This record gives sequence, C-alpha cells and structure tokens, in this order.
Amino acid sequence: MSPDAPPTPAEIARAFALQQEHAAAEPRDQQAGAAIARRLYGDYLSTLDPEAEGPKPGLLDFIENLSAKDSVTNEDRGPHRAFWSYESKLEGTDRPVPNRFLAKACGQSRGLQVLEDTPAGHRLNGYFLGNEFVVDALAQHFNFDPEKLAAAHGAAWDTLSDRYALATEGLVIAFAADITADSVLGKTEIPALLRNAEVGKEGIKFATPLPQHAHLPPDINAFMADPPIRCQLRMGDDDPGKSPEEFAMKLHAIDVPEDRKEAHAAIVDRLSTANSYEELNPPAAGAKRREHMSAFLPGVNLGHGIISAPRSALTGHGVSEPAPPQITPKSSGIEH
Repeated sequence: MSPDAPPTPAEIARAFALQQEHAAAEPRDQQAGAAIARRLYGDYLSTLDPEAEGPKPGLLDFIENLSAKDSVTNEDRGPHRAFWSYESKLEGTDRPVPNRFLAKACGQSRGLQVLEDTPAGHRLNGYFLGNEFVVDALAQHFNFDPEKLAAAHGAAWDTLSDRYALATEGLVIAFAADITADSVLGKTEIPALLRNAEVGKEGIKFATPLPQHAHLPPDINAFMADPPIRCQLRMGDDDPGKSPEEFAMKLHAIDVPEDRKEAHAAIVDRLSTANSYEELNPPAAGAKRREHMSAFLPGVNLGHGIISAPRSALTGHGVSEPAPPQITPKSSGIEH
C-alpha cells in the first residue's frame, strides 16, 4: 500500500476505536485529575539534582525541557511521517473522521511516524494538561497559575511540532481537509516542512481528499487539490464572499512545480479578470438551450415548476380546450 493511499475501512474503524480509548482515559473527576497531577509532579521532582547549586527549575521548565529535548522519533516506525489537523469527511462514513486518530490508526498499519506516538509526544499527551481536572489539581495542590500552565502547554506542543517537522527525512503524509491558517499544521508544521530541504512542497502528500469548493470551476478545484499547491493554500484564500481577484493574488504568490506553471498562470489570469465567482461558472450549454427554447413554447417556463398553457390554445380538432399542466424537470446539476 502506498503511504498516502486513502484510508481503508479498517483504518477508519480503528480511528474511531482509538478516539473512544482516548476519551475513556481522559480524567472525568477531581480524583482522576489529581492522580495525573501527582504523577506529573513526581516526574518533575525526579529530574532535580539535590546537590545542584542555585535556583532549581520549576514545573514549567520541566515541561519546556521535555518538549525541547525528548525524542520526536519512534524507533519502531519507518521514515515517513504523518501530520494531521481537525477532521475529514470520507466516502462511506456517516460522520466526520477525527484526523488525529486517523493519523494514529494509519501510523500503526503503515509504519508511519506520528508525533503522539513518539517518546516526547506520548509523554506530554499522557499528562492531559488541557484537562480541567488536571489543571485544577495542579493549581490547588501545587500552586500553579492555570493561564501560565496553558501557555507553557501550548508552547511545548509548538516546539514539539516544529522539531518533529524538521526531523522529517521521508515523505509527509497529511491527514487534513482544508488547512486552516491558525492550526498547528498551518501555522507551525507546514512552514517548517517547506523549509526542510529533505521535504519541500514535492515531499508533502495527502491521504485525505480536499473538500469540493462549490463556487469554483472543477478545473480550479483540481488544481488546488494537487499536493504541492494544496500544502501552500489555506482555508479562506478563495473566500466566496470576497472577489476572485483577491484569491488570484494569493495563488500568484505560491511556488508551483515547473510542469504546473502554465496552468497556474492561466488560472491566475482567469481569477484576476473575473468580476465574481458566478462569472467563472457559466450555465451549462444544455441549460442555455432550454432557456432559448422556452421563449418559443407558449405556457412553458423552464425556470419554474408548474405552469399551464393559455386556455385559448387550439387543438388539432378545432376545439378550444385547456392543455394539461407542463411539469418542468429540475436541472440535474452537480451538488456539493
């Protein structure tokens, strides 16, 4: 199986199972939160040297050192690394799949590195520093400011994510839909991967599909879905509430592979000269023909539902008789 192949039904089922396992391990009361807080504090105390002179590092220093020094590589996995963000709607599923657990499931079955399965990521993840009961226990029993703890926790994951991206030597397998600018993937990891000489835009692949952007023509959607282009775009770049020209400017600024430069230039030109996204999606030829025909068919309006012909219409027998209602079929179109 290719490392960036779409997730299999078994991997998707495993992702949901992993999500349930994580939820079951999450502290749900003060007692469980206090137990994890004591474990964290014990791990911190074990790193202190009683004979060291000068001020001793605090718990926040312990968290910072963990993120800066513990290994971000799982020795039991291969060179390719999984990255994830939010969730994806996959074919055959009745609900979105959380990409965090999908990456973990595919990491297990495909031998991919996953940050949460590395020594550093697994350890930090196990402290549940985003859990209210753990935070309350640390604040009450060990006198920690929850806001400072939250800031240290977020900074630790940013550091780990940056180190994890810089350590990548194989392919990047991304599990994401549209990449948001303020996510760890969009803000920290992708920029680091693009700077990584071992990876760059050509080394980033996606195992999950790009959602269809209904206001864009199919060829522009397909262009955006090309991994070297997709990894450089962010959700909202093609905001339908803004002008196509603004999207053209963002698209113009990205670095595209040599064999995509001609298509890139043509799409930027189309976007920059369009007054609206509707202008980029003209009616289909069949719709135009039906509209043209309606002008010559008395009593038929193809743009609405049911309209009767005029009652004065003559039949072939010379008798004035109302014609039956004409039911106009809805345009099939493409739904997104």
